Amino acid sequence: MNDSPEKQRCPLWVKVLLGLSLALNLAVAGLAAGLALRAGGGPGGARVPGIGYALPYVVALPRESRRAVFDAVRDDPALPDRRARRADYAAMVAALTQDPFDRDAAQAILERQQNGVAGVQRAAQSKWLDVVAAMPAATRASYAARIEDVLKRGPKRSDRGPKP
Repeated sequence: MNDSPEKQRCPLWVKVLLGLSLALNLAVAGLAAGLALRAGGGPGGARVPGIGYALPYVVALPRESRRAVFDAVRDDPALPDRRARRADYAAMVAALTQDPFDRDAAQAILERQQNGVAGVQRAAQSKWLDVVAAMPAATRASYAARIEDVLKRGPKRSDRGPKP
């Protein structure tokens, strides 16, 4: 006679349920990490690179106009896309780990990145000027007052957590 107890197998539905639970937990963790990086200015946090200097001008615009400026930059095919920017970062990492260090290669990468930022600046400025030029004088005056308000209060703190 066989005295050893028979091993009980876990039902398939339990395995499927655990797998789905794990997938959902990983998705939520990934979403939370992505939001934290974006809010903290980490990789991908700056939706439009090179526009920080003009932030008060853009923040003071009405929502539709602000969206138009960002869309003009994002949709410009002449500007480097995310893939190109990542490729430049990868090229710089490769250049930095090379022995001996190739200063000229690193300089070329920095110049490509600088040209990309300048292109973003040109596209944003052009669209911003289009938006402002289309404003009636009274609207432009009130826009100027909103810029002053933005400059007085500084950047919004809500996306960086509470004030210390």
